[in-house]
Amino acid sequence: MQQILPKPKSQLQINILLFEAFSNMVLACLVEPLRVVRDDYGENITWNILTPDNVPVRSSSGIALTPDGPVSQANACDLLIVIGGDRFRQDAQKYTTRKALMIARKAKAVIAADTGAWLLASVGYLDNKQATLHWQLLDEFTNTFPKVNSIATPFTSDGKWMTCGSAAGAMELVLQEITRRFGAAARFDAASMFLNAPRLVNVADSVVVGLPAHPNPRIRRVLNCMASSLEKPSALTEIATAAGLTMRTMARIFETEMGVSPGKCYQHMRLARARDLMLQQGLSATDAAPLCGFSCAASLKRALNNKNNKLEKSIAR
Repeated sequence: MQQILPKPKSQLQINILLFEAFSNMVLACLVEPLRVVRDDYGENITWNILTPDNVPVRSSSGIALTPDGPVSQANACDLLIVIGGDRFRQDAQKYTTRKALMIARKAKAVIAADTGAWLLASVGYLDNKQATLHWQLLDEFTNTFPKVNSIATPFTSDGKWMTCGSAAGAMELVLQEITRRFGAAARFDAASMFLNAPRLVNVADSVVVGLPAHPNPRIRRVLNCMASSLEKPSALTEIATAAGLTMRTMARIFETEMGVSPGKCYQHMRLARARDLMLQQGLSATDAAPLCGFSCAASLKRALNNKNNKLEKSIAR
């Protein structure tokens, strides 16, 4: 009999090159969704902090970060994240900047965030490439680097080069990368941790946890129905009827636009609620289970274990 081996975890090695006066918000939006995928799915995601001069840099709010090692000794990576700071014009003129950015050649993919696109353009990496950066600088960027195909959009990609401006664009860009590398379910869980839908009418704040907004109003209606019934899950037929959809239509639009079935999505939302209750509010699995639609602690733990996350040990009572 052929031995069935477990599916190997994906490996994602990341170098993060930070410049003086970088944005904490942009850094968090790029790294925290990946951290959720690492922790909840057990994926092999690692990152190293680098700086162009190999010394600590301070964010625009004054928080200092120390590099994990010299940029010259950084290994080739799967993903390089370059986050420029408020001093990007001066940084673009420095020899140390040009030398540090040479690691982009060895990276399989590159994300340039905030003013990072300006720095990459200054050394010619974005020539004849589509790119964007913070909207306040886009006109100046276009005039300074005429060889770059600048575009007014929250984020864009051209080959291995991905660029974004604001923190919101950074979040959406990294969620897109999570979908590509780890699947739509991982994206949903990462988004659920940080993106919230507008307040729902007649639904207590404690019920809706991390519900990601969606541009499709039909999907929003379904998500709202699911979010309002996490404690006592409704049948999918009831959810579809309440959202004004047939079961076939609901299944089709979820598979097409969410990448998961309605049932899987409902399960993800209930488990996201369970994680919040246990990790953020300190509830035991026994107390959390009935609040997110599980009959007992054992069934909740089995559901968490089936998602291959690592919370099983931390919530065992």
